[in-house]
Amino acid sequence: MRAIAFAATVVAVGMVQPAMAQSQRPKAVPQQAQEQSQATGTAASVSGRTEILTYDNWTVTCRDGRDPKEKRVCSAELQIFQEAGGQRRAVFAWLMGLNKDGVLALALRFLPGVQIGPGVELKFADKPPRKVPITTCEPAVCEASTTMDDAFIREAGSVIQGEAVVHASDGRLVTFTINMKGFVQAAAAIRR
Repeated sequence: MRAIAFAATVVAVGMVQPAMAQSQRPKAVPQQAQEQSQATGTAASVSGRTEILTYDNWTVTCRDGRDPKEKRVCSAELQIFQEAGGQRRAVFAWLMGLNKDGVLALALRFLPGVQIGPGVELKFADKPPRKVPITTCEPAVCEASTTMDDAFIREAGSVIQGEAVVHASDGRLVTFTINMKGFVQAAAAIRR
């Protein structure tokens, strides 16, 4: 069972590579929707209005329901890409949203080929690392998830760069460098 239920998806295929990957601002929406959102600040959706906001490296997507009584649902995503052989592929993603209890939660998605037991270590400067348990691992993607309290948000928001470390199945440590610019604003947008 996944701790977070929100609409953002990550396309990830292949095995974890030992090279350090850097976060980059993802392409938030297809060109046609991008042009529309630039003109109006929103994109059309069959389920209601969709608003896409960008805070540095984080893309926040908010969807209004068709019915005015339906609550607005927002999620945020940051992707890390790796270039290899002339191709660019997503190797890591940090997603945020409210869980079914209304608590801010995260899901870290990365390629398989990892040890489940150690989970993922999130490191924010000189603070003690935070362990995030791996909750699922399927042939195309693995996911670690946990909730984020105010202390977590302060720690993550106080650094320009963080790290996520996973243990590859062969024992190597794989480190993803995460550009944290925009994290605080993205978290605030989700909680509104």
